[in-house]
Amino acid sequence: LLSSERTPPIAEIIEAGVVPRLVQFLHCFDDPMLAFEAAWAVTNVASGTSEHTRVLLDNGAVPVLVQLALHEDSNLREQSMWALGNIAGDSPRCRDLVLSYGVVPRLLPQCESCEQPRAGTSAGPSHLSSHPHVYQPPPGGGQANLVAQPLLSAAPTMQRNATWLLSNLCRGKPPPRWALVEPTVPVLVRLLQRQTDDEVLTDACWAISYLSEPPERIAPLVEAGAILPLVALLSHTMPSVQTPALRAVGNIAAGTAAQAAALIAGGALGPLQRLLSTGKKELRKEAAWMLSNLTAGDREQVAAVCAAGVVPKLLDMAAHEEYEIKKEVVYALCNACCFGSAQIACGLAQLGIVVRLCDLLELPDASLLLAVLEALEALLRAGGDGFGINPHARLVDEAGGCEKIEALQMHENPEVFEKAQALLEAFFGADEDEEDPLTAPLATAEGFSFG
Repeated sequence: LLSSERTPPIAEIIEAGVVPRLVQFLHCFDDPMLAFEAAWAVTNVASGTSEHTRVLLDNGAVPVLVQLALHEDSNLREQSMWALGNIAGDSPRCRDLVLSYGVVPRLLPQCESCEQPRAGTSAGPSHLSSHPHVYQPPPGGGQANLVAQPLLSAAPTMQRNATWLLSNLCRGKPPPRWALVEPTVPVLVRLLQRQTDDEVLTDACWAISYLSEPPERIAPLVEAGAILPLVALLSHTMPSVQTPALRAVGNIAAGTAAQAAALIAGGALGPLQRLLSTGKKELRKEAAWMLSNLTAGDREQVAAVCAAGVVPKLLDMAAHEEYEIKKEVVYALCNACCFGSAQIACGLAQLGIVVRLCDLLELPDASLLLAVLEALEALLRAGGDGFGINPHARLVDEAGGCEKIEALQMHENPEVFEKAQALLEAFFGADEDEEDPLTAPLATAEGFSFG
């Protein structure tokens, strides 16, 4: 009944008082067939709302499901993990409850197991998110269908379900207690290194991306060797794998300078450049976001990004991408101006960044406008030589930037109009007797190269 309809009657089942009886059947360790059917129904109850899941918690379903995760019957173990995954994915509170019963040590061997479940195990859930999944029986339903053809997947469904549950146990904010999930790190890294199954890789990458927040948790992942396999998976053929791998390396890029440098040394910039041109807009956005993390680092990081040859592509994206992607691109470019050296800034100006930034001075987002103004300030400072000659000021004027900056003095955001006013006074307020920087010869940046 619970798995035969698009909208299963979970509330009606609960109101009929069935849940306590289902949990009672879960305790039938010596009758794995009965316990399996009960776990099947519990999994579907946990696919409903948080209120439905709470009924399972109130009736003590979690501790017995954790016990069943070590049952000798592989079908029952797998179904129990599926139910726990639905419960853990409901909320951080439910996740922490599942963790508190010591499920991780029971789960890790299943993540690396190559055991093939016996005939009758259904196909695993969709592993693309932590959303609950309704267990669908084989066609025909009922016990007769428990004897079906064995699955012939590259990785057993047991391993898929175990890795999916593991990702849900690492997911959510506030994050889980580190002591409870730290043992997962070496197992997850080994999965990235050795696995070929798309679903296992997807959930392992999501788990590592969750574990890499907050930043102080990045170090154990780097020390365990996560960087190289994550970078390799940026070139995977499946976007479902690339997306969480990219999120994980993006989080690492936001860590310390040494961690970001390790990413660059691991070859991350090559795949990132290719992802900027992918047809998947979410991947383009994530790639630009990661680059913005790298260009927010030290001068060496900014120089490495520029030397990789990504700036021309970013300038093109800043002009033509849809707004959500453009925003990440603009932050990447602005960070490069602000955190790079003066030589880098001059090279960026040669590539046309001044014109592009001036085009962005009418953006509606105040925080993004501030980033653009700060980038222009960095470029203007880099263009000054101490004698009033500033070729970058001329570029701003020729691009119509002066008029746009003047208009920003009327902006409703006080930080924006104050920054605009400061720029005009510092770089465009020369006395009549002084040489006009806008008519001075344009300087060049000898030796600057983006690779």
